[in-house]
Amino acid sequence: MTPKAADPPTITVLTPTYNRAHVLPRVYESLVRQTYHDFEWVIVDDGSDDGTRAIVQSWIRTGSFDIQYVEQPNRGKHVAVNRGIELARGEFTSIVDSDDWLRPDALKRLVQHWYDIPRAERSRFSGVVGLCVYENGEVVGDCYPQDLLDSDPVELRYVHRVDGDKQSLLRTTVLREFPFLYEELGGYVPEAIVWNRMALKYRERYVNEVVLTKNYESDGISHHALVLQIRAALATRQFYLEELLLPRPLKRSRRLRSYANYVRFSLHANIGWRKQATQAPSKPAWLATGVPVGTLLYLRDRVVVK
Repeated sequence: MTPKAADPPTITVLTPTYNRAHVLPRVYESLVRQTYHDFEWVIVDDGSDDGTRAIVQSWIRTGSFDIQYVEQPNRGKHVAVNRGIELARGEFTSIVDSDDWLRPDALKRLVQHWYDIPRAERSRFSGVVGLCVYENGEVVGDCYPQDLLDSDPVELRYVHRVDGDKQSLLRTTVLREFPFLYEELGGYVPEAIVWNRMALKYRERYVNEVVLTKNYESDGISHHALVLQIRAALATRQFYLEELLLPRPLKRSRRLRSYANYVRFSLHANIGWRKQATQAPSKPAWLATGVPVGTLLYLRDRVVVK
């Protein structure tokens, strides 16, 4: 770990990494090219054995910005993210995966959009969110319905129907308020639980500007989503339960799907019918849709992941 500078930076770029020595240099080079320089880079190495440490140490010796590098036993991305947020010294934190890279003006534009929010309103906002693209330049998921939109993750997903990975610059204090691990849910939680809970308290400013290029590695989390959901069935079940309890009513198709998944992952978590029925917001909907469809999905999962 590098010695900490006297004055904390405005931004912490946080990168959790595991055996990504072959792609991590792209993140480094994108930070070298940033037009905004008031940042630090926090790297949390989740047990790599591929030479990551040697590469990072060479950057620490020769780099032009502060780098904090910490190692931990392999415990998963969300443990690494929480550790990095604890270490972050910046007022804002941007989580950049080890196989992605920032546009040269990404930090400058995101922080500028934050300061464009009237000072009196900033306490109501968690941060600013821009767009991501694939390597071919195609936008990941959907653009926002207007170039500048003040909303929240729930309204964005369920009302504006905007999906796909986005890149955020969030207040570090807010990220600490909504951790990515909950022991009562078995540790790992789907990120959507965090964003949905955050949406009940804070808004975000969304901008139709590309700030990051995404590269989905073949062995990354995105490619093993179902297995992770089943392993964390208690947390996945909780996400769908909380989705059904959101203050904004879901469209009928989404509501029925949520009931089916609520039952599906309840079964994966070995939670029986009585407890499911007691906690379901609507017992008729749970019985009519959740039980038959969710049970079929559960049985299919057992075949697929066997």
